[in-house]
Amino acid sequence: MLTLLLILAPIVNAQITVNEPIILGYFPSWSENFATINQDSKLRRIPSYVNYVFLAFAKPNLRYSKDSFDLSNTGIEVPYDGCTLKESISALRDKGTKVILSVGGETYWNSNTIYDEIEYQQIKDLVDDLGFAGIDWDFEPNGSFATIGNPDNVQHFIDFFNNSRAIMPRSEGYILACAPSGVGALGGQTNNDMDSPYAFEHRNTLTGESDTNLYNGPATTNGINLFGFTATGHMIPVIESVGDKIDMIAYQGYNVGGSTNRSIMYDAYAHYAERFDFKIVAGVHYPNEPWGPYYEYTHQNVATLSNHIKNHPERVDAKDGIMIWQLLLEGSNASAYSYLNVADKVLNGTAVATAINQANDFVLEPYTGGAESCDVNTGNMFCETSEYNNTIAYPTPNTNVYYNCKIWKNQWYANPEELPGTNPVWLEVSDCAEGPECTLAIQEEFFENVSIYTENKNIIISQPSKNDVIHKVTIMNLHGGIIKTQKGFNQRIIMNAGDLIQGIYILELEFDGYTIAKKIAIR
Repeated sequence: MLTLLLILAPIVNAQITVNEPIILGYFPSWSENFATINQDSKLRRIPSYVNYVFLAFAKPNLRYSKDSFDLSNTGIEVPYDGCTLKESISALRDKGTKVILSVGGETYWNSNTIYDEIEYQQIKDLVDDLGFAGIDWDFEPNGSFATIGNPDNVQHFIDFFNNSRAIMPRSEGYILACAPSGVGALGGQTNNDMDSPYAFEHRNTLTGESDTNLYNGPATTNGINLFGFTATGHMIPVIESVGDKIDMIAYQGYNVGGSTNRSIMYDAYAHYAERFDFKIVAGVHYPNEPWGPYYEYTHQNVATLSNHIKNHPERVDAKDGIMIWQLLLEGSNASAYSYLNVADKVLNGTAVATAINQANDFVLEPYTGGAESCDVNTGNMFCETSEYNNTIAYPTPNTNVYYNCKIWKNQWYANPEELPGTNPVWLEVSDCAEGPECTLAIQEEFFENVSIYTENKNIIISQPSKNDVIHKVTIMNLHGGIIKTQKGFNQRIIMNAGDLIQGIYILELEFDGYTIAKKIAIR
């Protein structure tokens, strides 16, 4: 008689694999129209050390038809069509950056009926069509965290993960994340966990402070006021219920008052991450917090927080990281990118002081083509914009297209055959000299005794002196990042510049014993 022996092994619900510390930035979809001085506002140009991006925001009750690539009812506000967005997401994926669709935000939770209007399958269809790596639930009921800890909102948060995980399984690679309040894992008076070292009852021991400023949010404390918000503890029941379904918690460690103790928020989430095996990403802010500022993030304290995360005794090799709201914004000596650059360096082992000194040592990465697009608009890309397709409609206002050496945007629904330049639906945005019918031109002449001009797609640099040859020509962005280099050893250099978009560049010429560098404008 044969006996069949069944060995019942536990089913392992494996988490996402993260091979390097998480460096994550929120990218507001409406910001691609921003005009910046030293930073480019193009999604696809994000430097590759930013390995995760939350694209903000889609409406929770979005409507989307599979294979349509129509963004008009999704809440996403990029100034172009869904096919161009798909290509941008693919371009980032090619260089190792995963783009996650952020659902919600501050303004889209504006109705008590919205929870019954969520169509999870349509969210999944949008994720699949455009190539998002997953979704981030950015839940701010009624535009804030004030009521997020009440029973109804706790249950809504739990429902988001149960319903979305049911159709976006981890086994198929979908990432589910959320961006709760930074105080969400600390024990609060409404939501508390007596088994946690960060329970409400331990607040005085943890901070070394009395309750004098417990409810005084703006006060500069060592953390006692972090225990006094209505949002404090709101994630505890959520994690206890669906922690096994969450891959990443990127908490908003800003807009939580004046406490200088920012590491305690990470520590409280770490307590649960060890149990449920999710990743933690500590949120920082650039520039100053809009309602305050009560606490100002700097290169120094971002580096200090990153160092704390890297050396947390229970999270060594966990690959936790830093998140920022929001990418693109900049000042004279700092930017969201420089904050994340500091975090990336520290989390990967660079000394704090060195990382701070190298904060602005990064370059944006020009898009070089070849990313995945879709069948709706198969045109070429010029100035990082899809070529106009006269056979399709453009339903989403402010969609950018390239046509006849210019970038255009539609003011309202554009029907097929309504050509830019001939139909008032299209407004001219800018010139674009990248098309095959266009010519490249340098707007200004900056070098003495050096002739610079353009011919078709080439920059011609000529030195009239036979005794003073050009050894090397380098084109850089305004951060000093090298875009292309060409060696010479003669009086005339021909450099192909057909892949440069219009803008300001630094042109550096190296001669025997000296170098000159000036700005040039390319249009």
